[in-house]
Amino acid sequence: MIYENKRLTSIMTASLVIFVSIAFLSLYNDGFLFDEVITSWIAQNSNAMVESMELITVIGSSEFILVATLGMTVFFLSKRDWFNSFFLIILTFGGILLNLLLKVSFQRKRPGEMSNIEVFNYTIEIASYSFPSGHTMRSVILFTFLIYISYRLVKKESIKILLYAICSIIIAGVALSRIVLGAHFLSDTIAAISISVAWFCFVYITCQSYIKKCKSAG
Repeated sequence: MIYENKRLTSIMTASLVIFVSIAFLSLYNDGFLFDEVITSWIAQNSNAMVESMELITVIGSSEFILVATLGMTVFFLSKRDWFNSFFLIILTFGGILLNLLLKVSFQRKRPGEMSNIEVFNYTIEIASYSFPSGHTMRSVILFTFLIYISYRLVKKESIKILLYAICSIIIAGVALSRIVLGAHFLSDTIAAISISVAWFCFVYITCQSYIKKCKSAG
């Protein structure tokens, strides 16, 4: 466990460095120019991809994430797997709150028109800023958790690798879809991926430490 926590701490630190670097660069015009060049190039060369991207981006929607999270939580509770139930709830809903706080803190405008936050077709009167990408962040959190579950529960190595690959492809697909659809800049998605990985590591280490303290106290 000590080795695992050290490894996760290293990953968390590296991810935070990437996020802070991108956040710093995004505050300056050079960052915006770079994003606009990439966004423009993708838009000009991805007309045939738009329809498929609209389907993929749904995976990162608030509705999909909430339903998937609640479904998995119910499953873990039915198995009396208290740790993963607790871990998933903190990870997902804490991640959603973190994303909202970051968006409000940076208040970066989207490449397209600004919009309000929508959940189950209900509009919340809060501006949906661009940095970091909420769809990307939510999908990274969910599918990183599924990679973790695959690592813990799946015995056959070949199936593990297949599940890792599927989850990674979905994460990349959702991130790409946000750029293709003109909803985010490249830096928004990279920042979302890095902060999500850091958040996963932080929550896991914190939950493990809490469980260990409870067992020691008990």
